[in-house]
Amino acid sequence: MLTVAIERTRKFDRQIASRNTRELCGALVVMVLFAVMAWRAQGLVERIGWIITSASGVWVAFYMLRHGAGPGRPDRDASVAAYTAVLAENYDRQIRLLRNVKYWYLLPMYCGIAVATFGQWLRTHLTAPALLGMGIVTAGFVGVWIMNERYGVRKLEQLKAELPRND
Repeated sequence: MLTVAIERTRKFDRQIASRNTRELCGALVVMVLFAVMAWRAQGLVERIGWIITSASGVWVAFYMLRHGAGPGRPDRDASVAAYTAVLAENYDRQIRLLRNVKYWYLLPMYCGIAVATFGQWLRTHLTAPALLGMGIVTAGFVGVWIMNERYGVRKLEQLKAELPRND
């Protein structure tokens, strides 16, 4: 039983570390890509929007480093109850992270893109492309929100419910 608890904890830790690495790489791409877009922007409002979006990459990286990983594992000699408690705490931490993804992850980027799109519209007065672009961006962001809050949280809650009870 202890071996199963240790392996399950290690597997979850590896999954979270892999996800955090992907998110940090994505945040780096966002920072660089939108900084370049800000540099090349033709209007002030557009430039401000791309700077906000680039800065949101910095924020996501910081938030993932601060809140993305759980507490360290207990000693190898710890009991099954200790491993189960650590794993439950890790599940709870990841559930909180996914439930708040709309605030710390999506909203800052979305606001930057919205400001930049508004700046492009001010400069070009092309309403249809601006509305279509924001519609596509909004649909993508809503999709990420739903995947995290519905499916991600549900999966973690199921995994947590499968843990042995230590009552």
